[in-house]
Amino acid sequence: MTALGTLEARDVLIATNGYTSKLTPWLQRRIIPIGSYLIATEILGPEVAERLIPKNRVVSDTRKMVFYYRLSEDRRRMIFGGRVAPQKSDPRVSAPRLHTHMTQIFPELAPIKVTHSWMGYVAYTFDTLPHLGRQNDGINYCLGYCGSGVSLASYFGTKIAQQILGRSEGGTALDGVSFQTRPLYDGNPWFLGAAISYYRARDSLRI
Repeated sequence: MTALGTLEARDVLIATNGYTSKLTPWLQRRIIPIGSYLIATEILGPEVAERLIPKNRVVSDTRKMVFYYRLSEDRRRMIFGGRVAPQKSDPRVSAPRLHTHMTQIFPELAPIKVTHSWMGYVAYTFDTLPHLGRQNDGINYCLGYCGSGVSLASYFGTKIAQQILGRSEGGTALDGVSFQTRPLYDGNPWFLGAAISYYRARDSLRI
């Protein structure tokens, strides 16, 4: 229902990912929203940018509490991200934390200021797999990309659209995979604080 009238559809697709809410409680119990925090530095000198990431790669480390970074499209700023808070945090609070981690990797960026800071939610699942399918008659879903939505959402979005249309090419290796939840979980990731502490400890011990 909208302000202009009521809409009826044969099929509805839920693709809310990290923003899945009480509107769809069955899906909310299966999605773990995790904040992804990012900063952008002030403009760097071209020789600095070339020295930091000479091949202009997108970089992600192998820690449990992962950080990911790249140069901006114009190669003038460092874009640096990570998961530095268990609950939603003001970007003005998360930015100094990210700056600290960034300068541990790139010490020469210590005097460089942050000009932009923002966050959004990624959607994890209990089996760390994306999920697509039909919940019940007319309700379809496609979500849970576990931090890789830029590439996976386009692929699985195409597949679920083909499935809704009844086309055979919509089949995937994940069709029919059980969409897991856990007892006492209602969509509020109350366990993230403990999980973050645990994985930070493993990172410090390199295990």
